[in-house]
Amino acid sequence: MKTIKQRISYAVMGLMAMGFTACTQNEDMAPTLKGQEINATFSVGGMQTRVNTLGDGKNWEDKDKLKVSIFTDFEYGSTTVLSFNSATNEWSRSGSFRWLNEVDKHFILAVYPSSDDYVPYHLVYELPTNQSSPKDLKSADLINGFRYDRPDLDNIITIKMQHRMSLVTIMYHVGTADYPNLDINSLQICSPCSGAYFKLPDDKNGWKMDTSNYQEAKLVDACKTEDGEVKTFSAIIVPGTVGKDKEFLKFSIGEKNFVSKLKSQTDFEEGKRYTYKLDVGKDKVKLTQISVDDLKGWDSNNEEDLK
Repeated sequence: MKTIKQRISYAVMGLMAMGFTACTQNEDMAPTLKGQEINATFSVGGMQTRVNTLGDGKNWEDKDKLKVSIFTDFEYGSTTVLSFNSATNEWSRSGSFRWLNEVDKHFILAVYPSSDDYVPYHLVYELPTNQSSPKDLKSADLINGFRYDRPDLDNIITIKMQHRMSLVTIMYHVGTADYPNLDINSLQICSPCSGAYFKLPDDKNGWKMDTSNYQEAKLVDACKTEDGEVKTFSAIIVPGTVGKDKEFLKFSIGEKNFVSKLKSQTDFEEGKRYTYKLDVGKDKVKLTQISVDDLKGWDSNNEEDLK
C-alpha cells in the first residue's frame, strides 16, 4: 500500500478541532514573547473520514497524530507531534511550541496526517491507492492549515484547517433477482491525478496546490461500509477533471466484471464530497450523481462554524 509522503517546509502539521489548546503559557518564563509557549487552537469540523465516513463526525480518534512547526523568515524554530487522547479529550505533545522572538512574523504550519519527511517550504502528497479499510481511507485525508502573522501573547490564535482532497461516495444496489446471493465485494474509483505538490507562494497567502506533475490517473481501492440496507464505497481522490469517456468505476460481481463512466465531464474540487448512486442489473449499470456537498470541515468557507 502506498502511504502519504509529506514533506513540509520548515514544517508543520497540526490540527484540529474541538477547541483544543495546543500549549499553555509557561508561568516560569519571563514576561516576554520570546520563548513563551504558544496558545493555539487547530480546528476543523465535519471530519468525514474520522468517526463516520458518511456522517458529520466531528471528533478525533484516539492516538491520532498531527505535526505543528513554527519558524520565521530568518530563524527555524521547532516541530512538535501532537497525539490525541480520547479519554481526556486532550492533545499531548512531544516537543516545545514557542514564539521565537517578539517582532518577526511567524509561520505556523499544520498538517494531518503526521510525517517525518521534511524539506523547506513545500509538501508533497502521493495518493494512497489502497483505501479499502477505514484506517486506510482516513490516512489518505490530507488536511493542512497555516498562520503567518506577528506573535500574540494576549489571545489564543486559531489555525484554520482545510481538507485538500475530494471525497467520493458510491451508494449502490445490486438486483437480487439478477444476482442472487451476490454482492460487490470490491470497487475501484478513478482519481484524475496521482498526487499533488503544495508550496507557500511569495505573498505567504496559504498553501497553493499544483497537480501539473501528477496528471496520471489512478484507480483507488475504495472502503466499503454498510448501515442497515444502505451499502456504500468511499475513497479520497486528488482534485481534477474526469472526462465522460474515462472509466470512473471498476468492480465485479461473482465472475462478471463491470465498468461505469460518468455521464458528463466532472471537475472534482478540493474540500467537497461527491455522492453517486450505482444501480446494477442483469443488463444495466446506471451511475447517477446525487449531490455535491460543501460539508463543514470540507468547505473552507464554513470555517466560522467549525470552532
